[in-house]
Amino acid sequence: MSETSLSLARALAELAQARRRGKRRRALLADRTLQLLVQDLVGRGTAAGMTQRDVALRMPTTKSAVCRLESGHYGRLTLRTIERYAFAVGARVEVRERW
Repeated sequence: MSETSLSLARALAELAQARRRGKRRRALLADRTLQLLVQDLVGRGTAAGMTQRDVALRMPTTKSAVCRLESGHYGRLTLRTIERYAFAVGARVEVRERW
């Protein structure tokens, strides 16, 4: 597994554990890997001239949910949510295991 994939997998596992302990928001805010991933995806949408409303319509979700995700205050961030956001902005997220 590549270092980035391993880091993302760890980050998602930590978020799941933190969620069970009620510390979702702090976990996401503290997780640099996920922050960088979301920041890259936000940059892709911005470069394409997309607004939060445009992204929300493509996901489909609400503009406020997109705003929370982009700001790091998304309480229930899952790999599926990240994948939907990536698809909405014309990107693709891959998590692979390598030996």
